[in-house]
Amino acid sequence: MTLGPPDIPHFEYRGDIGGGGFAMVYRYYHHKLKRDVAVKVPKATGLSEDVRERFIAEGESMAELGNHQNVATVYDTDTAADGRPFLVMEYCPGGDLAKISAVAPLPVGDVLDIGVQIACAVETAHERRILHRDIKPANVLMNEYGKPCLTDFGIAGRFAENDAERQVMLSVPWSAPELLTGAAKEKNAVLTEVFSLGATLWHLIVGHSPFMPPGTDNSIGAVEQRIVSGWLPSGLPAPEDLRRLLLGAMATEPEERPLSALKLALGLQRIQKAQRYGETALVLMPAVAPRRQPAPAAPAFVPPPPPVAPPTQRKMFTSPLPASSAPHTVVRKEKPSPQTILRPPPPVVEPRPDQPVRLRWPHYAAGALATVVIVGVGVFLLSGQEKQGNGPAVSTVADDGSGQNAGADNAPPGRPAITATRLDAKTVRFTWNYSAQQATDTFSWRTSDDARTGVAKEPQVDVEGAQPLCLQVKVVRADGSNATADWSQESCG
Repeated sequence: MTLGPPDIPHFEYRGDIGGGGFAMVYRYYHHKLKRDVAVKVPKATGLSEDVRERFIAEGESMAELGNHQNVATVYDTDTAADGRPFLVMEYCPGGDLAKISAVAPLPVGDVLDIGVQIACAVETAHERRILHRDIKPANVLMNEYGKPCLTDFGIAGRFAENDAERQVMLSVPWSAPELLTGAAKEKNAVLTEVFSLGATLWHLIVGHSPFMPPGTDNSIGAVEQRIVSGWLPSGLPAPEDLRRLLLGAMATEPEERPLSALKLALGLQRIQKAQRYGETALVLMPAVAPRRQPAPAAPAFVPPPPPVAPPTQRKMFTSPLPASSAPHTVVRKEKPSPQTILRPPPPVVEPRPDQPVRLRWPHYAAGALATVVIVGVGVFLLSGQEKQGNGPAVSTVADDGSGQNAGADNAPPGRPAITATRLDAKTVRFTWNYSAQQATDTFSWRTSDDARTGVAKEPQVDVEGAQPLCLQVKVVRADGSNATADWSQESCG
């Protein structure tokens, strides 16, 4: 039985927004938030446990990504009086891009701007090992600020999730061929989303799916056959470099596509620069690594008492802390030291009355004189380092950083070392260095309170904030390889 909008306390129904075969989205006024919201609710009651779990998972996925400016925010989840679960989401009055592009194709500059933003939202999901699995123009909404927002994670899933017993719905005109043939593999999961991103951006420029050319058989079977057979569209009214990039994203073989959503975003940025469009900033929110707890201070060492009896065995010092005080730490017992044998002092030989006593002070004096000479020579040589032109000086070879990029082609990036310089009362400049640098590296940064994050293209960023302001940095490889999961130590200024 199909039901209408549910009665929800403190919500006032304002109208329908749209929906599909499973769920409907309604516009409500939220009296507590004092704003319009979108409420998504299944059309029918009596949902199976599997379907209910999927619906709840959508809210959880969107809530996890809700701090990203290009993901529709989820405010709340609950159950209506008729037993249907519902999601309370950000209301986007601008409509979805499928309807907008059907009225008139979008200008190339707008498509590049939207493409960078949505690709960053998808990359942020991938950082948290979340797959959207239904990227298409209808699932990109324009919010009240004119920003594109990715929504409808209804069939989203985690990497390596087993779907063998679950029915996965596909939006065929924007789906990768390996999904349609059932040959998709976990290692290529990200690349299937790159395909959908490319098809979505092509759609926005021409007003329809790239695999549904006007005037041809555009039944589901015909569209699926075009995608699986490797057929590619032509005649894109856009710069040649953008056409090549999108065709590469829709390549039949996954390995021939850009290696990540971030890689696609960087390609779109390069085209913006080449075509003299305004360059859209990358907004990425890498998954926050758990902060390491400081190790407990080591107890002060108490030396063992000296032995009081011949041959004794010393007991090694052991920490009074239990083994569980430091997780994942194995306390190893030290082997006892060898027995310490007390030897009596050598006997004192008294000279016989008829034997002359040898005087030892000349030897002591000679030894002291040799020590003075050695120390004097050392002081003279060291002082020569500070003087120029007074004989050969002892020089020190400084580390010029020539080994900084050693192995940069294959080695993972080192952990960045940050230097903080306060420029004025409001701004701190953070710069960093690390081993195995590559020209295409970018850098994710976050403040110590996680209130601000961003991405820098150069190993430097200026951040506004009152004293003290602390920052951490992580290196991001452009191709996704050899990326380090370690954030740098905090640096404050």
